[in-house]
Amino acid sequence: MITIKIYLRKYMNSSSGVVWISFYLNREKINFSTKITVEDKNWSQRKQQVLPGDKKAGDKNLIIESILARINNVLVKYRLRDKKITRDTFLRAFHRPSDYETLFDFIFDYQRKISYRMEMSTFSTHQTVINKLKEYNSVLTFDDIDRDWLDRYFCYLKKDLDNNDNTAYKNMSILKKYIRAAYKEGYLDSNPFEDWSIKRGTSSCVYLSEEELQTLVTLYRNGELDYQLHKTLEFFLFLCFSSLHVGDAKKLQLEQFAENHFTYFRIKLKNSKPVPILVPISEPLRYVLKNLVGDRKKGPVFEKMPADQTMNKQLKDIAIIADIQKNITHKVGRHTFATIYLRKTKDLASLKEILGHSDLKETLIYAHVLDQTKQEGIQCFNSFAF
Repeated sequence: MITIKIYLRKYMNSSSGVVWISFYLNREKINFSTKITVEDKNWSQRKQQVLPGDKKAGDKNLIIESILARINNVLVKYRLRDKKITRDTFLRAFHRPSDYETLFDFIFDYQRKISYRMEMSTFSTHQTVINKLKEYNSVLTFDDIDRDWLDRYFCYLKKDLDNNDNTAYKNMSILKKYIRAAYKEGYLDSNPFEDWSIKRGTSSCVYLSEEELQTLVTLYRNGELDYQLHKTLEFFLFLCFSSLHVGDAKKLQLEQFAENHFTYFRIKLKNSKPVPILVPISEPLRYVLKNLVGDRKKGPVFEKMPADQTMNKQLKDIAIIADIQKNITHKVGRHTFATIYLRKTKDLASLKEILGHSDLKETLIYAHVLDQTKQEGIQCFNSFAF
């Protein structure tokens, strides 16, 4: 049984003090202020309450009773769950801003707080992940989530939903953001993801070789394609020589271009990390840009673009015409830029800046180029015969 002491902590040479609460939990002392100020003459230590002589005695005593009820509520919850409570876990639970019936109630509330920092595409991805979690357990609570639960849910994603490794780890990575937020706000005693490793995806990075890219450049310059395929190829080549994502390219305005570079903000990061990205303009990019805009000096670079899915289908037709045996999508344009740039410069840091990556780990998906260079370089020792 825990004995709770309520007392008035007075300041030197002062006739008033602040009401404090103190008790021991597993031999650890817990004491904190109620922030209630009371005149010494209006405090009864025997009754441990504010006396009627204080005009706000009723309200102040209600606050004290509310704090005591809150303390008791925390202790009862831990006792019913048969969970050990320490000083730190008590304080975390006591200072929670509010209680939520399920994890999803917390997620909904938390999303409202951070929605201004999330792009619609990011928010949509998060909703897909959360809906998948709801299908698994629609009444998931904080107490359900521990290290073993993470293992079980990951297996569910892999076996029951047939998600590949990249998709499953992406789901866990998004879930981790909300679990970590819940832990920081005191709704979890520990962070179950602390020793649960999320592996980076090893998705195949499809890119064009220099010879394949030159084939498409020649096809574009010859003008042998019909108009729709020609315009789709033009957009794809712009991606290959600019490094941009399809969404970022579609948003470009001519006002963003200077003589030798252009500047833009990545749509993905404009709310969370709005950092301008400067991309130098190569001669091939200048050539494509001139064909695109003619003498226009302002306005959008790309006008009346087809849907992404339509252009991706057309890119497959172009690959067949060019006899390129690869599944070409718009992403291949950015991958092609990164791969060729890194192969020519070996400068991973500069590539990170041009691609607008916030973390070098993102850029390391192109490290296969450096590995190839190592393999080629090591051949120089083969001239030494034994």
